[in-house]
Amino acid sequence: MNSTRGRRLRHSVLALPVAAVLAAGSACAGTGSSAQHTSGAGAATDARNAAAAGPRADQWDDLHRAATTESPAKYQGPNQPVTAPKNVKVAAITCLSILSGCVSPATGAQEAAKKLGWQVRVFDGGGTPDKQNAQMLNALSWGADIILNIAIDPNAVQDGLRAAKRAGVPVGAGSNGLDSPNPPVKPTGNNLGYAFDVGPDYAALGKKAAQWVEADSEGKANIVVYSDKEFPSVLALQKGLLDELKKCKDCTVQPLRYFTGNQVAQVLPQSVVSYLRSNPDVDYVFIPYDPAAAAVVPAIAQAGLGDRVRLISVLGSQENLNFVRESRVQVADAAYDNRYMGYAMLDQTARLLTKKPLAQPHGENLPFVVLDKDNVPESGADWHASFDYPGTFDGLWK
Repeated sequence: MNSTRGRRLRHSVLALPVAAVLAAGSACAGTGSSAQHTSGAGAATDARNAAAAGPRADQWDDLHRAATTESPAKYQGPNQPVTAPKNVKVAAITCLSILSGCVSPATGAQEAAKKLGWQVRVFDGGGTPDKQNAQMLNALSWGADIILNIAIDPNAVQDGLRAAKRAGVPVGAGSNGLDSPNPPVKPTGNNLGYAFDVGPDYAALGKKAAQWVEADSEGKANIVVYSDKEFPSVLALQKGLLDELKKCKDCTVQPLRYFTGNQVAQVLPQSVVSYLRSNPDVDYVFIPYDPAAAAVVPAIAQAGLGDRVRLISVLGSQENLNFVRESRVQVADAAYDNRYMGYAMLDQTARLLTKKPLAQPHGENLPFVVLDKDNVPESGADWHASFDYPGTFDGLWK
């Protein structure tokens, strides 16, 4: 059966013949010994088949449950209180403010700042290094006590980092995958880096994404994975994804396909469609971040390939979650709690500015999950962990 129909649909279809045979056996009862013997044998065979299939079905349910259960399931952030300084001015610079994944952590930081009595001002990085560097200079002119760059490669903003260093203003970050619990990535050459970078365990999130694909395809996925070497977070997640997919004996993983951020709007969508047409057995596509997926989904649909292909991406952006709700090509999204990221960035800031040790890991065990139609939040809502971390953070900040 075609794996693109999805795990639950296949289970329903496979269950129908068993129910039909059992019903037929009941209807024929009492019509003669021969009929009774035949229906009894058929029922016994079906029972044996159902018993044999049961653990196999449970395997996919277990994998699906593992992928769609949030990690961690309860608060595992810092537990050491910190006496936060007063009247701190925080500049949050987004990679690009039209992308919800860039803005949501800044919004979380603004929410957390109200509890601390701090001021957070958001600067739009505009999606280019020139604009991001310029906004770092604007943040210094505004009088920022700390700058927080969201999903901005430190190698691309060396002018801003050097200006901040001269001014004695620390620079932290979020959503880059440069810091623990991910393998720390040092800036190239003599470049400056960030004081900390708050992010999820990207490899573990990649593992969840692979578990979801394996469960959804019942171990038969033929998947093409797209990647972007510009982002350490993509490479960290990709490792967890591919390592887990290797465990799927009957899955087929196509050779990695690469693109760059400036190819997202025009080149990538047509490249994906062309690849799918040339490789008609491919039924799953992995795109490493939601803005790229948002460009690819309409292209796949317009090419008439939407019924064949199931796409999964990463981030939890509103547009992509709408695709998941509608089962419009994209059927799952590996998401993490961006509001938690905002709280954690301010928590690390309080520790940094008071010269206290940073919380370990620096990502502060940021929660993550795979979202599909079973657990996607309501329209217009971001995904948040189920436990009360705002209250816990507030209790730490004395």
